Amino acid sequence: MGPRKRRRSRAYLAAALAVAVPTAARAQTTPACSVADPCTQPRRPGEVAIILLGDSGYGEGGASEWGGHEQAAVARSIDAVCPRPDLVFFLGDNIYWGGSPDLFGPRFDTMYRNLFDADHRRVHAALGNHDVKGCQVAREPGYAVGQSCLDALERAVREDVRREATTATAPAPSAQANEAAELAARWLAPEVRERATKIPLAACPSAFDAAYEQAQAGGEGGSCYASAALRHTEFGYARRGEIPLRYYTVDWPSLTGAQDERGPRVRVLVADSNTLDVVGGLLPPPDATGARRTDQLQLLWMENQLRTAPEEAWTITLMHHPVYSPRGCVFRFLGKCIGGHDDEEGLKAQLHATWGAGDDERSNGGHHPDFVFTAHNHFYARTRALDGLGYPTSEGGAGVRYIVTGGGGAPLYRQQPLHARYAAGGSFHHFVYMRVRSDAAFFWAIDDRGGVKDSGCFRHHDAADRCITQGTFKSATLTCGDPPSSNGTCPAPAP
Repeated sequence: MGPRKRRRSRAYLAAALAVAVPTAARAQTTPACSVADPCTQPRRPGEVAIILLGDSGYGEGGASEWGGHEQAAVARSIDAVCPRPDLVFFLGDNIYWGGSPDLFGPRFDTMYRNLFDADHRRVHAALGNHDVKGCQVAREPGYAVGQSCLDALERAVREDVRREATTATAPAPSAQANEAAELAARWLAPEVRERATKIPLAACPSAFDAAYEQAQAGGEGGSCYASAALRHTEFGYARRGEIPLRYYTVDWPSLTGAQDERGPRVRVLVADSNTLDVVGGLLPPPDATGARRTDQLQLLWMENQLRTAPEEAWTITLMHHPVYSPRGCVFRFLGKCIGGHDDEEGLKAQLHATWGAGDDERSNGGHHPDFVFTAHNHFYARTRALDGLGYPTSEGGAGVRYIVTGGGGAPLYRQQPLHARYAAGGSFHHFVYMRVRSDAAFFWAIDDRGGVKDSGCFRHHDAADRCITQGTFKSATLTCGDPPSSNGTCPAPAP
């Protein structure tokens, strides 16, 4: 198949697969919504509004004597944002400490009740390490069909497309949806298809479905509640029929939702980092020979979804464990940093390989995302656009921006001094608000009092971030201007 035909096929497939689900500086006053129920605020044509936060599920009264009132304060700050977001993503540790279903109501359903929509397509979650306490990866593959990883991947992609065409008002996929599903399975990225064919099915354990079970010895945190979380509608984990998915794709706009021809395309990959190469992760059990396994199917899925994203789409990957993060400290003892987390070196290597970086260490590969959002450390940090070695990119080369947003409500960690790769950071409770247009992406870190602690914007393929020179997160009009001055500061934006 020639390159031109492949591009046409992918363009058609991208159009058929369009999927619906919703998406700092000095303190400023929280805006007042003009209507009683902010959920009825009309969305702004031509853009997608996205909220992201992690490490939130601590509760109004706290999970222990360690505090916890801040989750409600962050939720109130989110409620004050106008208009309402199109998409909301929770980046894991949604219920402390062990994800008990008894706490789903008070620490999530009630706390964020203003964010939910009728079809449950706005709010989505990723699994954090506290959400899988007491769990192990299921030993039986969830989709043990066929002879190789390719069979499992094709089936998963096909069913994902059918799922996106199913809503409360349209419970059965249409003929158009079924056709799109077959195209999706047929037009996997050739590189992914070739690699998946060579991997035995036994090396792709459990990858898509509710693949956690009680650890044999009870595990840390007692009972395993991951399956209950995956099946809880309000968390918004995508489903294949009645089977919830622990990692999945969210595309904007939707095959069945409102189409906005002037607006951007956004693809969000919600990953499960617990089964990737992270400290304390839950790797799949060894095979019959005792060899260590990795979550191959999730990595293949991630690569395929990035390779097949429309060329003009903004791509976001989100997960719980941080690829890059300043060191966090729960406390200091005798001058030493105790607790907290650092860069996940194993995860970093896996992602760079998945993005096609090859042997060029400075490269991010040919199909890397624009943003990677993570949590795990209870603070805020934003890198500059980085190359494959973690250095700021030079002019002419677009990098990846990594944001840690772990200030959703859990007690804060102390943030160690920032490396030169970081543009901003701080230990404060917050969420990230994004407004994405076809030509530019704008972002703000907003604290639990409605103050803007960090902000910026960039255009496709920008090597450096820019200043927002007109408008705030509540303004109808925004302008993405020049890069910051030599001292790294931006002028106050015009109203």
